[in-house]
Amino acid sequence: MTHDLKPELVYYAGNSLLEGPLWDDEHQLLYFVSISDNVIYQFNEETTEIQSYVTSGPVGAAVLDKNGHILAAEKEGIYSIDPETKERTFVVQPNEDGRLRYNDGKMDPRGRFLIGTMGYEEVIEGAAQLFVVEGDSYKEILSDLSIANGLGWSKDGKTFYHIDTPTKKVRQFDYDLETAELSNERTAVEITDGGSPDGMCVDVDENIWVAEYGGKRICKWDPKTGEQLIEIPMPVSNITSCCLGGVDKEYLYITTAKEDGEPLSGGLFRVKIR
Repeated sequence: MTHDLKPELVYYAGNSLLEGPLWDDEHQLLYFVSISDNVIYQFNEETTEIQSYVTSGPVGAAVLDKNGHILAAEKEGIYSIDPETKERTFVVQPNEDGRLRYNDGKMDPRGRFLIGTMGYEEVIEGAAQLFVVEGDSYKEILSDLSIANGLGWSKDGKTFYHIDTPTKKVRQFDYDLETAELSNERTAVEITDGGSPDGMCVDVDENIWVAEYGGKRICKWDPKTGEQLIEIPMPVSNITSCCLGGVDKEYLYITTAKEDGEPLSGGLFRVKIR
């Protein structure tokens, strides 16, 4: 079936760095961020209508809380945004290092926001962190990272996956659902050729899809065996992240970043995977 997995372009506006796609099941909408344009997009593929939410500085990730508000990880801190009125409320600022900005983040199965950091101007080895944010309180759960990136959970929430891009690995941990603490670190997948692992998602079969920055592909892996199951070649080099979407989670939505000489780079793609 893999030969049918053809990426199609669904949105293009010349953005330099699209990231963090998130599917809103309730409203059948896709959210994604344009980090360096300081904007969160809400995209209705059926009507092709797009809403923009302007952020204070680069925005690494945007998620939806249990009230349907957007939680945005912006350079100046975490903000809550009302999707209807666009009203913004400051929540908390876990990152105290001005050299860093927020990068990838997701809601855990209990509704806490896990959000990582990375160097703002350049990669600062060992300076990045992964925080868990609950309301206006937070704690650090991983440190000594360089580019805190893709993350996800197993269906039961007890296994947590995380990517620190320069390591070329997807690590997995035991995840304590009560405390959000991590233990028993091991390697799920190692990407030895191709690009560097960036964003990722866990699919309905508990396999993981990993976007490769500079690798011109997105691959599906079995985290139990470390085996690559599917490779989807992409028409652009820099694949930044992915999420499942559609009524039956039949689509993989894929964000990309600009690369000189690649006309579609920086676009949003989708692939029908089931």
